[in-house]
Amino acid sequence: MVYLWKKGGAVYRHTDLAEAARLDGLTALPDMTLTDAEFEAAGGLARLVDGGIVLGKTAAEIQAEENGRRIAALKRQLADTDYIAAKIAEGTATVDDYADEIAQRQAWRQEINALSVA
Repeated sequence: MVYLWKKGGAVYRHTDLAEAARLDGLTALPDMTLTDAEFEAAGGLARLVDGGIVLGKTAAEIQAEENGRRIAALKRQLADTDYIAAKIAEGTATVDDYADEIAQRQAWRQEINALSVA
């Protein structure tokens, strides 16, 4: 079992009630009790958010991570098509030759901008 207490703006975690009392003076009943599996499923993360114990990441944190991964993928796609600008600048290709790719690159940039402010 994993026992969690709120104390002094922090979350204390112990797996033994006697040790919690001895080490941290936690003699009151825990604010939350979980199985080891439940605690591990939360990534071993417990913290205070707005005065309550929150396990794992918040939905906003998960969304921010997903946005970051998507932005990184989009930037890789932009980098993979950077050669188009060089070809056009050197005169070996025209904008019309790469109209679809240029439109796609613009869509990727717009998506990056939207995800950056989300």
